[in-house]
Amino acid sequence: MRKFFIICYFLFSLPLFSQSLQSPEQTFGFRMGTDRKLINWDQIHSYFKMLDKHSTRVNLVELGKTTLNRPMIMAVISSQTTMANLTKYKSLQKKLAQPYAVDDYTADAYISEGKVIFLITLNIHSTEIASSQESVELAYELATSQDPKIKKILDNIIILLVPSLNPDGQDMITKWYLKDVGTEYEGSRMPMKYHHYADHDNNRDWFFFNLIESLHVAKVLYHEWFPEVILDQHQMGYSRARFFLPPYADPVNPNVSPLLMAQVNMLGKHVVANLHQQDFKGVVTGTIFNAYFEGTMSKTPLWHNRIGILTEAASVHVASPIFFPKSSLRGMGIDLPEYAQQTNFLAPWQGGWWKLRDIIDIEKAATYSMLDLAATYKEDFKRTFYNLNTEAIAKGTTEPPFAYVIPTKQNDPNNAIELLRRLRMANVRIYKINENITLEDKIIRENSFIIPLAQPSRAYIKDIMEAQHYPFLSEYPNGPPRQPYDVTAWTLPLQMGVETFVLNEPVDWQLELVNSPKLDLAEVYPDSGWVAIERRYNHSYKAVNQLLRSGALVYSLQENFNGFPRGTFLTNLDALDSAKVASIFKSNEVPISSFPVPENFLPEKEIKKNKIGIYQPWLPNVYDEGWLRLIFDNFDFDYGILHNEDFQSRSKLINHFDVLIFGNQSSKSIVNGLEKEANGQTIGSPLRRKEYTGGIGTIGLEKIIQFFQDGGTVLFFGEACDLAIEELNFPATNILKDIPKEEYFAPGSIFELILSKQSNLTYGLPSQVAIYKSEPLALKLDLYNKKIIETGYFGEKNVLLSGWVVGEKKLNNKIGLVEIPVGNGLAILYAFRPNHRGQTYGTFKLIFNALYQ
Repeated sequence: MRKFFIICYFLFSLPLFSQSLQSPEQTFGFRMGTDRKLINWDQIHSYFKMLDKHSTRVNLVELGKTTLNRPMIMAVISSQTTMANLTKYKSLQKKLAQPYAVDDYTADAYISEGKVIFLITLNIHSTEIASSQESVELAYELATSQDPKIKKILDNIIILLVPSLNPDGQDMITKWYLKDVGTEYEGSRMPMKYHHYADHDNNRDWFFFNLIESLHVAKVLYHEWFPEVILDQHQMGYSRARFFLPPYADPVNPNVSPLLMAQVNMLGKHVVANLHQQDFKGVVTGTIFNAYFEGTMSKTPLWHNRIGILTEAASVHVASPIFFPKSSLRGMGIDLPEYAQQTNFLAPWQGGWWKLRDIIDIEKAATYSMLDLAATYKEDFKRTFYNLNTEAIAKGTTEPPFAYVIPTKQNDPNNAIELLRRLRMANVRIYKINENITLEDKIIRENSFIIPLAQPSRAYIKDIMEAQHYPFLSEYPNGPPRQPYDVTAWTLPLQMGVETFVLNEPVDWQLELVNSPKLDLAEVYPDSGWVAIERRYNHSYKAVNQLLRSGALVYSLQENFNGFPRGTFLTNLDALDSAKVASIFKSNEVPISSFPVPENFLPEKEIKKNKIGIYQPWLPNVYDEGWLRLIFDNFDFDYGILHNEDFQSRSKLINHFDVLIFGNQSSKSIVNGLEKEANGQTIGSPLRRKEYTGGIGTIGLEKIIQFFQDGGTVLFFGEACDLAIEELNFPATNILKDIPKEEYFAPGSIFELILSKQSNLTYGLPSQVAIYKSEPLALKLDLYNKKIIETGYFGEKNVLLSGWVVGEKKLNNKIGLVEIPVGNGLAILYAFRPNHRGQTYGTFKLIFNALYQ
């Protein structure tokens, strides 16, 4: 009888209790999606705190702090009964995700009892603002509705709802937009990066985890909740289809399970049918967005046996509506060449007003459709997840490759440990070998690391450790190569300069599980006299920067001496706090060695930190300088920022900086800014404030020339090399400039560069390095009146290491890195991206070595 009354109280109290919860419209005074109305991050956060306090269906979790120290949150939403037993359901899910000791009979019980874990992530790209506004409305409905369909969802699913993957940017964009409402600037793009470092590239970090926001969610994905389904909502351009969802475009990544991709396709087509039933128009599938590339929030889980769904809705000007005449609508990529009905675009939208509310409506309808399908086929989704995980473990014992080995002997041991730590962020199991093992062709030394592929993340490990072989796709038969969605290579050992090898025979050795990879360093450090710090350790630069900041004197060895190579850092500990010095080197995992010297020895060259200036344009889609700032912050390099106005207003740049850096950016945009602004603004489109338009101009070019005359050094990364060649008239030619794609095409690939050991830039590096190239750049040098150092060049053949290239031979024997004296200064041209997305640890030294006096 008591149980009866409890059940009755539960059933009848829900509607009454939910009435005490204010809707977003009641709370904020307008319906979400109302024209020219937005709520900011503080408002979103406060609303979720209210739901957490007053709803038994909602539990708010703070995942951690953002880059700019805002709270990053996730709402856990399910039925009241489920919410009371979350610990149990997390435990069941972990056993299915890591079924090392689970048999099928036991798994069936877990599947029957468990819930689908469904992660919904919103607003990673802050200008794509609709989903952040949708978040509060979706959460309110899930928290209060008595609709049988929603109750079915809540009874079968635990929803993990992240209202914004970038709260910093959500707040910045909202406030930027609202201050301009009613002016000619309404809806203009904010010129600042909406992620402090990465801007739009924050959705390319999901296998490397450079950003703190990515790392927070990685814990949810791979350590705590193990969701089977991930939905990541986005917005795209204006004038194409209204809504995209899978099936994805070609090519297919061979490491992802065909069964899993079939489920992705099935789920997408189910939603398409549902949207047509609800009379939504303009839904497209199978174009532009592919699932070959690892790195995005929605796709990377595929390599972990999770369903990953990307949706993309057509945009408005933030929250300002746009009117589309029918003739203004365009096709969408090669798979939808014209805006017309075809198999993957069954009901074209006919034009008219498109509003923020339209985006919320279609996003929410698609979300409910997916949730309903997952609730209906709960056991099918969970069983597929379990089966794929067990099959991956089994395959790792029967099919090569069986394991990857990371030997103890590395040119840069820091980079090897960094790679292992990135794998651990994705919960890859790593082991250590405790004895020497002799194979037919090599010896694996004690303390080497080994990554067996007999684990659920087999596909992920294989995909990021092996070289990519992107298939040749043309725009049409015998036509030019087809542009990939993003890049074609991401091999971590190559990017990070780490030696690895694969084992193609089963592993049957005693191994030690390693949860936190670290370098084995000496327990006791020298506490007096001269010591040597090897530049081959990336972290030695961070340690040296910390030493310099503390007032220590640091020197650079000018010649090979006592077994130490030229360029080795030296310092004398006699006048330093030995405990503080030991702490610096231990915390950075950098060994130091006693450096025996003759009496009264004094090195020739004292190291001093240069004053570094990074050019930061007021342009969208220019991410290089942000990733460079992240690297510099991580390695304790001090720097300043230069904007266009600094080139106009500062009389002499040398008074402020010793080194200037131009990141990967076209020459024209550096000088002139956006081309469409230079050619005049389209009537009716939002204006940008004048101070955020244009480039450095001809005055800026003159200031750079003067900077060289005054003894300054300028680094040009990637496309910025064309600025040095075309605008500053350097004695070089980019032989690939304006070349047709049929003759040369390398859309994000990894190549081998041979280094000249004559150059100080190559301190600490081997004779060959893997470099990242995504632009058509290869240099040929002209006669000159000063000595030019051809620091890096491509070999005679087989320069591609991973990815895709058309016309590889055009790189043979061409220059990829060069140092050119200009006036009293120095120009360094990098015909590649030495800081690509903060991942290319193997080429960081080519930057770092240019940053000391």
